[in-house]
Amino acid sequence: MSRRFAALLPLLALSAASSSAEVIWRGDFETGDTSQWKAAPKAGVTVVRDPVREGKYAVRIDGTDAARKGKLDRIEFQHQPAPPGTAEGAERYFGWSVYLPKRLTDATHSLAYFETRNTWSQLMAFEVKGEDVLFTTRVPYARHWSGRGKMTAGRWHDFAVHVLWSRDPGKGFVEVWFDGEQVVPRTKTATLRDENAAFLQLGLLRETSAVPETIVIDHVTEATTLDDVTPRRPRPASP
Repeated sequence: MSRRFAALLPLLALSAASSSAEVIWRGDFETGDTSQWKAAPKAGVTVVRDPVREGKYAVRIDGTDAARKGKLDRIEFQHQPAPPGTAEGAERYFGWSVYLPKRLTDATHSLAYFETRNTWSQLMAFEVKGEDVLFTTRVPYARHWSGRGKMTAGRWHDFAVHVLWSRDPGKGFVEVWFDGEQVVPRTKTATLRDENAAFLQLGLLRETSAVPETIVIDHVTEATTLDDVTPRRPRPASP
């Protein structure tokens, strides 16, 4: 019996690991609309069947200065994780995929960032200029990865972030993957600024411009493992 039990231990461990994995929320537009998102933008937004990263639907954002708010053009989807999603000590994975039909201009575009509720202060961000992508944290400001020439048009790009949320720089950390490659190893940093909850913003945020630009987003996921926020297989877009 003891030998049989010993043989079962690896299977029991695998089962326990599998049961602990959890997809907490999806914003992948597989409902055929934007109902997975609270207060989703309406102008400049279209749910599309092509291109898609996975499943049947994605969302296309078409931005011009018609979306101007102050000095910025903004068409953004906002996800507020349910408690304890970004509370002190909580640990989460977030993933999303982005397709650019054409190269972005050389102005700064904040395609994705985490921000504090109420105090509206960015905690970490992915910025794109042309084909260059930059990941920074903001408590305090630090550059962690610069992907020169990585944000190419005409193909899907996959992002994944692993965060332990904490105001303590000795406890909080981030890890980042881009197109399946880990580009930021686990790095200790404060990931919360205060007691306000953090939330995710995805979409178009740029200095206002009359130049039209299109961004397609798919496979937005909040989960407890990297596997759950990573698309299963490559999905080339139609030419």
